Amino acid sequence: TGPAMNPMLGTAWAVFASGKATFPEGSEHYFVYWLAPFAAALVASFGYAVYSGSTYFGKKLPFGPIKAVAKPSAPPTEEKEKKKKGSKKD
Repeated sequence: TGPAMNPMLGTAWAVFASGKATFPEGSEHYFVYWLAPFAAALVASFGYAVYSGSTYFGKKLPFGPIKAVAKPSAPPTEEKEKKKKGSKKD
């Protein structure tokens, strides 16, 4: 097992595994453990903002929501109640 996606653990393991106690030289380490999780969080939050119709960094998006919003039903009126009672035969 490894440090999963915890950036600090990933960097600490790379520092101590090198035997020189220096930071990793390859840029792919920093991309995988530091930049990619933050980029994924931004993409996921944007996707949720589009889905729910909420704001993204305080700005209202010009599109969305994708989520179907149920319209509240109107309370029954007297006319509808009379029709219901009139259609029932006892």
